[in-house]
Amino acid sequence: MSKEVALALLAGSREQDNVKGVDISGLDLTQCDISETSTEMLKAEGVILRGGILDLAYFLDADFTGANLEGASCGQTAFFDCVLYQVISSDADYSYAKLSASNCDYSNFSTCEFDNANLWASTFLGSDLSDATLTHVEASSACFDDANLTNADLSNGNFTETMFRKTNLTGADLSGGNFTDCDFTGANLTDVCWDNAILTNTKFDAGARPD
Repeated sequence: MSKEVALALLAGSREQDNVKGVDISGLDLTQCDISETSTEMLKAEGVILRGGILDLAYFLDADFTGANLEGASCGQTAFFDCVLYQVISSDADYSYAKLSASNCDYSNFSTCEFDNANLWASTFLGSDLSDATLTHVEASSACFDDANLTNADLSNGNFTETMFRKTNLTGADLSGGNFTDCDFTGANLTDVCWDNAILTNTKFDAGARPD
């Protein structure tokens, strides 16, 4: 599918609900504006949306495997049941976005903004979220196993029943967060800030539980 046809189909989705099966895989859509579009089963493997505008877009069951979303604006964007596997998305803005029940494994989200985002039941296995901001997020039942959260800000978020096994949390700010029933076994917790964090039934390695 050509860039022009793909953008026309996406533009048309602003006037109707959930255009299905649009294929933008491999296209270079650098700095393109696909905000407020609405799609189902979007095929976007390897698409380049570097610096793109995706604000208020709605993606249901989309596949962004290997996509480049570096520096993209995804404010209030909905990613429901999507695949963002091995995505390059450093410096992107996901403020107030909904990444629910999505596969975000082995991706680069370093220095991203996730303030007030909903990450419910999404997985970030092995992903890089170093220096990312995840304040006031809803991230219950999520998974950050083996992820890099060095110097990340997770303050005041809800992480109930979320997995942080073998996660690198060096220098991270977890103050004010709810970590009830979380699992931090094998995690690197050097210089983590736990001020006013809720740690009810939280699992730690022997001797690693904060005072």
